[in-house]
Amino acid sequence: MFKFPCSLAGIVCGGLPRRSSIKMGMRFYTCFIREDEHCKNLIIPRLSHYDSMGLKEAFTEDEWKNLVSLPYAISMAVIAAAPNIMGLWGETKSMMQEPPNLAASSGSALAGLIIAEAQAHLKDLVSEQQHLWKQDQAGYRTKVVAACKSAAAALDKVPPEEALAYKKWVLAVGVKVAEASKEDANAVSDPEKVALGELSAALGVSM
Repeated sequence: MFKFPCSLAGIVCGGLPRRSSIKMGMRFYTCFIREDEHCKNLIIPRLSHYDSMGLKEAFTEDEWKNLVSLPYAISMAVIAAAPNIMGLWGETKSMMQEPPNLAASSGSALAGLIIAEAQAHLKDLVSEQQHLWKQDQAGYRTKVVAACKSAAAALDKVPPEEALAYKKWVLAVGVKVAEASKEDANAVSDPEKVALGELSAALGVSM
């Protein structure tokens, strides 16, 4: 836990979190801060630094596109693992809602940047994955697994804690999408568990 007091005061305050960026020397620090209405002291639960080029600029154009689309690709792979017409609406709704919902509590500055960009063309991101699945239903999950491996490699460019927070965020989205359909009275069906296991392994993290 890092404390960054405004005006060099040392009191930790409550309140709602908001994202901020602080420059120290030649580096920027992206953080979540809390500000109490009765004072201007700030609490930063977590800091992850990146150089003055910015976090997004650490990646190539293709790497960034993959990171932006991955939560929706993982969601679609989970839906495709156990297609259920009765639960399709709930899963699709969850696919659109959970990435921003979970980004807020993920502790990932990267997730926040991605959601800020994705919200403007959310329907296109979802439609793109649905189209890719329809084009190649048999090979779609293999492609998403490959996308996870590519993302894991690209995330070596950011601090380990930031990379881990992103990976846990996209997997948490997949779990929420799986839970939305409630197949066979289970929160997550066996085929969905298998899919999530493959995707987590490709990302290099455990569920």
